Amino acid sequence: MSQKKWKFNVIDIIAVVLIVAVGVFLATKIGGKVSGETQIVPIRYTVLAENQPAALAESVKAYIPGNLMASGTRYDIQVVDVQSTPSLVLGPDGQWVKDPNHVDLTFTVEGQVEKGDVLVATAGTQEIRAGKEIILKTEYIEFEEAIVTSVEYPSSIG
Repeated sequence: MSQKKWKFNVIDIIAVVLIVAVGVFLATKIGGKVSGETQIVPIRYTVLAENQPAALAESVKAYIPGNLMASGTRYDIQVVDVQSTPSLVLGPDGQWVKDPNHVDLTFTVEGQVEKGDVLVATAGTQEIRAGKEIILKTEYIEFEEAIVTSVEYPSSIG
């Protein structure tokens, strides 16, 4: 029985080059994350939940501070404060008046996020950007139509 010698052709060379290129690409992407190049930075942001029943203003305070949750997982980001202001409604004379039955709740949230080339903070699976609608959820409270109103990355929180 004779064995054939394998000769490289152009297709084989292209395949080897592609495999090596993909390997190098994956090694740099995975290696960068494993080697500890990511930096953790503090974040503070505010979230507005408008037109909520007035009774929530006091009852929500009992559950603060509280860690954010998503899909049953707690994250290292906490709701640390809530402030309430009267909701405004358009009165019969066309002027804005305070609604005695509703309030706007502004939550302050603090935590730690990873910093990469582009800082896109996430709380669980939600991106945190001013103007973005999110779900603000802890173990005991949840507001589905909440809007991020400000985001800051202070050098140190506290």
